[in-house]
Amino acid sequence: MIELRLKTARLVLAWLALRPRQSGSREEIAALLWSERSEAQAYQSLRQTLAVLRRSLSAEASEVLEVDRERLSFASGTVQSDVALLEVEADSTVEALERAVAQYKGEFLEGVSIRDPLGQQWLEARRAELRAIATKRFEWLLTAYERAARHKDAEPIAACLVEIDPLAEPGHRALMRAHLAAGERALAVRQYQRCRDILLRELSVEPAAETKALLRLAADPAPYHLDAAPVVRDQSLGRTPQAHNLPRQMTSLVGRDEEVEEVLARLRRYRLVTLTGPGGAGKTRMAVETGFRLAGGYADGVWLVELAAIADPQLVGEALCGALGVPVAGDRPATESAIAHLHQRDVLLILDNCEHLVAASARLVEMLLGACPSVSILVTSRESLSVPGESQYRVPSLAYPARPETVTPAVAVAHSAVQLFVDRAAAIVDGFVLDEGNAPAIASICKQVDGIPLAIELAVGRLKMMGPDWLASNLSASFMTLRRSTRAGPRHHQTLRAMLDWSYDLLPAEEQALLRRLAVFAGGCSLASAMRVASGAPIAEDEVFDLLSSLVEKSLVAVDLTEAEPRYRLLETTRRYALDKQGDIGEPGRQRELAVYLIDRFTEGRETWPRTPTITWLGRYEPELDNVRASLEWAFGAEGEAKLGVQLATLSLRLWDELSLFRERERWSEMAMLQIDQGTPPDTAGRLYLSKTSNSAHGDHSGFAFADQAVQLFRSAGRDLDLGEALARAGAALLTMETIGKALPYLEDALKVLEPLGPTKPLASCLRSKGVAAYLGGDVATARTLIGRSMAVCRSVGDSRGVASAQIALAEMDFIAGEVASAITGIQRMLSGPDHNRRQATLGLSNLASYLLSDGKLEPARQSASESLREARALGWPAAIVRAAEHLALVAALEGEAELAARLLGFTEAFYAKGSASREWTEEVTHQRLVAELSRQLSPARVNAAMQEGAGWGEQQAVEAASVVGQGVRAVEV
Repeated sequence: MIELRLKTARLVLAWLALRPRQSGSREEIAALLWSERSEAQAYQSLRQTLAVLRRSLSAEASEVLEVDRERLSFASGTVQSDVALLEVEADSTVEALERAVAQYKGEFLEGVSIRDPLGQQWLEARRAELRAIATKRFEWLLTAYERAARHKDAEPIAACLVEIDPLAEPGHRALMRAHLAAGERALAVRQYQRCRDILLRELSVEPAAETKALLRLAADPAPYHLDAAPVVRDQSLGRTPQAHNLPRQMTSLVGRDEEVEEVLARLRRYRLVTLTGPGGAGKTRMAVETGFRLAGGYADGVWLVELAAIADPQLVGEALCGALGVPVAGDRPATESAIAHLHQRDVLLILDNCEHLVAASARLVEMLLGACPSVSILVTSRESLSVPGESQYRVPSLAYPARPETVTPAVAVAHSAVQLFVDRAAAIVDGFVLDEGNAPAIASICKQVDGIPLAIELAVGRLKMMGPDWLASNLSASFMTLRRSTRAGPRHHQTLRAMLDWSYDLLPAEEQALLRRLAVFAGGCSLASAMRVASGAPIAEDEVFDLLSSLVEKSLVAVDLTEAEPRYRLLETTRRYALDKQGDIGEPGRQRELAVYLIDRFTEGRETWPRTPTITWLGRYEPELDNVRASLEWAFGAEGEAKLGVQLATLSLRLWDELSLFRERERWSEMAMLQIDQGTPPDTAGRLYLSKTSNSAHGDHSGFAFADQAVQLFRSAGRDLDLGEALARAGAALLTMETIGKALPYLEDALKVLEPLGPTKPLASCLRSKGVAAYLGGDVATARTLIGRSMAVCRSVGDSRGVASAQIALAEMDFIAGEVASAITGIQRMLSGPDHNRRQATLGLSNLASYLLSDGKLEPARQSASESLREARALGWPAAIVRAAEHLALVAALEGEAELAARLLGFTEAFYAKGSASREWTEEVTHQRLVAELSRQLSPARVNAAMQEGAGWGEQQAVEAASVVGQGVRAVEV
């Protein structure tokens, strides 16, 4: 065996071996491996490679390798390729097929890559070709093994095939058959799950019917018939070893593979495993599925004991005997009869729905575990049994998309809640599929029901009468009355209300009261906020923790321990139920207490924001976002207190800004603005006026009057830090290339106020605006100095958003200086980093589009501008929509769509004429180039006519036109 260390030498030999007649020209091989070099360099590299080959082959070189001025070839009959040994037919003998597959030693030239693109393309094509040939031979051999019922022999071949091509279903089926033939049902089911997951992830398809048929064999309690094997009965027990009383399931278990695997793993380690979780989470379904997978693993079977219908704790033992078919003798307690029966048996017991019989179930379990050494127990309950040796597994809700409104089918289907919805919907609605049109609605439904499987199945039943969009919009109105379309399942699961009534009625009065009061927290609560808002007769403040802990234990309250401070929340289904209960009982709501608590909380947040790191500040206050929303809805509603709403709206402004939630900020600011009068405290009114401005919208003249009003109010209130920020925002509003002189006095005054206060976020923002003024005036050196100072202040106080803004500004400096590549690198670094919010990402993408256009990279520019347009629409940011649209207009013009480009220009010109924004340097570069391109392609009259048409467009019409460009679709005149 000869080892060739030179990669190109190995490639030359491989190329010759795979050539027809094992011969080829020097020109071909040189062009393949060194296409990016000159002809002379390529031939020189080939000569060096051939020299290495000759030295490696030594004496055999002249006999094996023939080289002349034109061609390379192997001497006839001297070299045999193992690829040729793969050339067998489908109907070849088993021995011939075994010899063929034995030749496949792995990927062709594994680990080798070629720097030359043509050579790499050739290598990848050959790899794919040989892999396909080998895969087919493996499949032929597996078919031959199956015909001969040689399932054990098939197992290693199938494993190799699946490793070569994970999408090869024949390999997965052969492994399933091998496991079934060995009596390993659980392994067969696991192999099916792997096959299904791979196919869904890579191809979005289900396994073939033949594969599913094997799954049904694995789940069937009857003996296997793959090899016509006889049924072996255990004569001592009078039943097959796989005996059980598990109910046949009418539907497949969707989205629970990992959870079931975890339960199986725990049952291997512990004799008692308890599945806990909220009602409808699928505890029973998971337990039954686990039982089916273990049906062959316990010599004396798997037995389900259903306790939901039992009210008397004394009857738990009778229920166990009934499930086992054990008669209760005379006055002997049922529990003793069950223990006597199970004492020497290898059994898995599933005790289902124990939450209303916790004490009795715990006593029974302790007795069984102590007296029956081969008995294992799987329990489902909304709270644990607290028995020694118990392993508790909390069954989670199914996963759903966090942002349903923008989700795509490909992203949605990766979530288990959506998978369940689609699976059940396809069963009742002909032709139902997940697509672009219904994906957001389906994701929204799954989110509204917290991914609870029961709630999803109940909601799907409504699809017979309405589409997903209508159901998503109107789900809350009929949430609690969603009903099963059949009478299947326990009565307390027929509707969501019945399910929750079942849990609520089991609670003591104090826990019922706390559950009702916690419903006011739309976004969950900390222990401190729960004690503040939910205490009061009959609950003392120092009792809240114990009561809250009990509700957590009973799966009615979820706890998140991943944050610095634990957060407690009701699932949305439970919260709506508790709110209804609150109304039914007539108990006064807790909305006012929550609003007052949040005002105190965000008063503190307002004071700490200027000097607190962004991540730390958001960690403290972002969890309250949904509570703030709910409190503002209440405060400005018919039964609320508008003055509290004004306070909370102005104090929470930082939260909306940090999270780029501008539409919501605008909504609450407008509602608060209607409530202010002469009696409104000046600092409260000042915050409200400040909310109508921005620290980064340079040239937005519409914000100047609000900023100027805030200046007067903060000056009278003696709020220096707020005053400095208001002055800086007034300067930013005036800052355009034409009005630098008007803006600078405000910025200078702002610095005089802010600098004595030390490093703060408003100081960093003001320095950045001064830097923008400098570069708009052409003084790039001063601009860089000011932006650098701003960056230093940001880093000193942990202002990550400010760091991102400084990165954007520095990229602008590079672009102005003609360093386009550096500008592209800088903005890409910002976009790939952790510091920015969605507003900054939108602006960065827009700027990147301009830089890429200047660098002649049309397609990446289109993608960046298109993504910026989508984000700007989602944020409701008109100025960013216009920027992106103008970049896309230039893309259209460069692609010959001048009429469309001119219409878009008309729309953007009309927007800028309103004075709510201005073009900075980057936008001016795109604008000037667009105007020049249009004048080159169209007459002035045609440009003006198209621009006039575009000036009359609304935002929606302009976005649709720009989106056509962003998709790379050429406009067609009809």
